[in-house]
Amino acid sequence: MRDFGATGNGRDNDTAAINRAIAKCSAEGGGDVTFPAGTYLGASIHLQSNVRLVLDKNAIITGAQRGYDPPEPNEFEKYQDFGHSHFHDALMWGEQIENFAIVGGRINGGYVIEGDDPKGRDVGDKVIAIKSGRNLLFDGVTHQSGGHFVYLLNDCENVTLSNIAIKKSRDGVNLVSCRNVQMHDCSFTGCGDDTLALKSDYALGRKIESANIYVWNCYFESVANALEFGAESVGDFRNANFWNIRIGRAWKAGIGIHSTDGSVIDRVTYRNISMKSVDTPISIVLGKRLSSGDPNRSIGTIRNITLSNITAAEPRPRKRDVVRPSLVRGLPEHRIENILLEHVRIVSKGGGSKQTKESSADKTTPGEREATFPAAGFFVEHVRGLRMNDVTLNYESPDSRTSIVARDVADFELDDVKIQKFPGIHLMHLEKIDNLLVHRSPGLADRHEEHLDQIEE
Repeated sequence: MRDFGATGNGRDNDTAAINRAIAKCSAEGGGDVTFPAGTYLGASIHLQSNVRLVLDKNAIITGAQRGYDPPEPNEFEKYQDFGHSHFHDALMWGEQIENFAIVGGRINGGYVIEGDDPKGRDVGDKVIAIKSGRNLLFDGVTHQSGGHFVYLLNDCENVTLSNIAIKKSRDGVNLVSCRNVQMHDCSFTGCGDDTLALKSDYALGRKIESANIYVWNCYFESVANALEFGAESVGDFRNANFWNIRIGRAWKAGIGIHSTDGSVIDRVTYRNISMKSVDTPISIVLGKRLSSGDPNRSIGTIRNITLSNITAAEPRPRKRDVVRPSLVRGLPEHRIENILLEHVRIVSKGGGSKQTKESSADKTTPGEREATFPAAGFFVEHVRGLRMNDVTLNYESPDSRTSIVARDVADFELDDVKIQKFPGIHLMHLEKIDNLLVHRSPGLADRHEEHLDQIEE
């Protein structure tokens, strides 16, 4: 790197030298661009194919105060926020690149901002942004600071993120319309928004599928959502798998699955997920915002979701006096389908009061964050196929709401469901239920009913 004029002194902007080294390496067939110990100021480093950036353990690339490429025009920017719509205003960016890697060292946002700047000032809002990439590897990199995103990857295939540490950012990693992704042994803390979000927007002017996502052995902390689908959800998602993950903080949802823009979310598995200090442990919500340029857009679907060996303890409500339950909530015209909750242990805050009126049910927002619900443990609505097997609901303090409230549900099974009982408070309230099966659940009568208009017990 020094051969191309980079100083690494932390004062001079080394962008031009870094870009010369990357361009020469790519033009000559590819190889390693090495960064010796030092601090390299950069702004809009241009990533190219067949290049591996190799950083010494004491090498730091950090965002400069000025010198960023302007946001490129995007005729589809009205369908998602400014940060998702542009890629060039980043510390590092690449388009249609393949066989690219970053290994080791530290890459910090520096002067990269965490908000939007549509006025076009000379700033960046992303650390690493890649559009339409193939065969990407990020390994052993530490990010002490980020921006709006640390990683914004849109339409990328064959991606590995391993041993990545994020100390502070707005969003950690956004996988937007990506396929064949593995992420493991990562630690994301200090995130002001989502730590890991799977999204699909309309920034590239078309619906793009997300598929074959594997995430394991990670630790996440966020003041928003930890493991999140959405809110941008135009293209479909299939075969996503999460296991052996610890969530140390999520002041919105620990596990969030939100389809609001027409996506079909199908075949998602969570296994061995432990969480604490969360507002809503599980939030599965179908909405109808439909922010998309797709001429055939329609309300999507959430189906075939399995959550196994899930624990939530030491709850922390996002808003005082608003204690939200977990949600499984479709729409009257579009039910959520085939949800399995097994071996689930949730300790809720308690202290909730009965509500005489719910918030608007139009579902235009992904999680209805400000809503209050008449349930203390689970609120279920417009679902076909929900099985709760070995589920335990406990509370830190008494709650005056019914633990499980379900409305308009078909094929509803409760097997070995254990609910903490408070004097004078029903354990369960059901309305308009078809094919109900309850057994081995203390405090609830065993029953198999083809149809129930309403029961409380």
